[in-house]
Amino acid sequence: MSEERLNTEVCLEGLNEHNWLQICELSVSLEQKEFFPIPNVYWIGISRYEEHTELFAIKYKDEYIGLIGAGYDEDGVSGFINPFMIDEKHQKKGYALSAIRLIIEYLIDSLHVTNINISHRKVNTVAGQIYEKLGFVIVGEDDINYFRCLKI
Repeated sequence: MSEERLNTEVCLEGLNEHNWLQICELSVSLEQKEFFPIPNVYWIGISRYEEHTELFAIKYKDEYIGLIGAGYDEDGVSGFINPFMIDEKHQKKGYALSAIRLIIEYLIDSLHVTNINISHRKVNTVAGQIYEKLGFVIVGEDDINYFRCLKI
């Protein structure tokens, strides 16, 4: 199944006392830890006390398959997406594209942002392809990361 396919059975569920532990157990593959080295439990902590990110469990049917977060960027007007991961057992099934589309809808409908920022490691070419398909363009880079923006 292609990553391009939109899967309508994917949904986002707010992270809460009932699902957070299951999300902590999800992980990317060993190879992917090069560009997603931080475990989900860390993201849960930092979202509450530093970045004030709203975190969501990504579900396919009744199974938790990933984690995604979103909020206002530092300017207080733009949105950002961080973190974003799909568990290694659920990759390459179209779930990533569906989850990103859902979080974009959340940022537009709930936070009324005019643009959305995201970054990813340059070596993570799969993420780059997904973001390009959705209209994110590269607006900057450093030695390790591309910085992208989607204008609404």
